[in-house]
Amino acid sequence: MRATFTFILSTMLVFLMGQDTFARKKPLKLFIKKDNIDLASRTIHFKLNRPADSAEIKVFNLDGELLAERLELYDGAAAGTDLSISWPTLLGDADNFKIEMKVTDTNEFWLSWEIIKFYGVVPHEEVVFESGKHEIRPSEAPKLDEALPKILEMVRKFKKFGGNMSYGLYVAGHTDTVGKRADNAELSKRRARSIAKYFIAHGLKNQKISIYIRGFGEEALAVKTKDSVDEERNRRADYIISNFPPQIPGPGGWVKIK
Repeated sequence: MRATFTFILSTMLVFLMGQDTFARKKPLKLFIKKDNIDLASRTIHFKLNRPADSAEIKVFNLDGELLAERLELYDGAAAGTDLSISWPTLLGDADNFKIEMKVTDTNEFWLSWEIIKFYGVVPHEEVVFESGKHEIRPSEAPKLDEALPKILEMVRKFKKFGGNMSYGLYVAGHTDTVGKRADNAELSKRRARSIAKYFIAHGLKNQKISIYIRGFGEEALAVKTKDSVDEERNRRADYIISNFPPQIPGPGGWVKIK
């Protein structure tokens, strides 16, 4: 017996199955939160409300090709036990994949679910800001106008793969190492906000897409330099489309503005 579902970044997922007398009294449930999926370690953490027998996963790329599979045995682990299953490092495009997972209890009842992960960096020409400022000059606006259709095209691409999942545009601001570290972090955040608001005003306002900003200052340099180095390649912004918050080391967290 089975139940199938898709993971869509919700706060708590509980799924039921089972038709016999025992199952009706205590239906099989799977407990998993968004934070239980650790993309960095490629591990899914979960619990069952009944003794666990096994879990198996299959990982596919965007074209539906099988990339990896894994079976984990739990030897009747008691209900409520913290369980986990991992998948190996993926070759090729490791940022875009689908995982199908099947969990079985000791009574051979089971349920299945899937998680879809996608991540795309939008190519663009960098907006040049005046020193210490965050306002977008009219001469720089065409660069954002050229990036906007690329954002929309990437959203359309992932919608074909991800169905009704939630999407986000993440705008990350960066600076070089000139100036104080704290000032650079705040300046990069303001610049990211200016870019995001431009996109909202010029095409994304009515799109069903959440928009987030974050200022990294000089914490995620594209080109490693010493302090107080005027490096143009470090004064940049990233435009990322994803259904998971990008895991970029740095201060603060993503702030939703739409």
